[in-house]
Amino acid sequence: MTMPRRFQRTIRGLWAAGALGAALFVAAGCKTIHEEVTPLRETTLTVARSGGEVTLSWIGTQGMFYSVMFAEARGAKAQWKLLPDAVNIRGMVTGEPIVVHDRLPAAQQRYYRLHQGAKPLVP
Repeated sequence: MTMPRRFQRTIRGLWAAGALGAALFVAAGCKTIHEEVTPLRETTLTVARSGGEVTLSWIGTQGMFYSVMFAEARGAKAQWKLLPDAVNIRGMVTGEPIVVHDRLPAAQQRYYRLHQGAKPLVP
């Protein structure tokens, strides 16, 4: 079966337009930007618990801001919240420990993480 000439031209025109679009996409391409972020300073959050009293501590750096966050569960869907009284704690002296306390029922689990930045965290 032979197609009428005008359909053949239309199909060739669509193919040419599609090929041009693909060529432009390939020519323009997608640019991947690699950004390496160097940690400000390695900081270890130490957590100690005795009954319902939790003590969190880390070594601070002068001029840095620290905020402690907590979640009731781990995983991708964990809802991290700022720990009251532990938001934007400023490191006053490099090498000095910073200590924060949290209280919760003895049977309750809680997970913590430390946010560190050169600027205060905007809650």
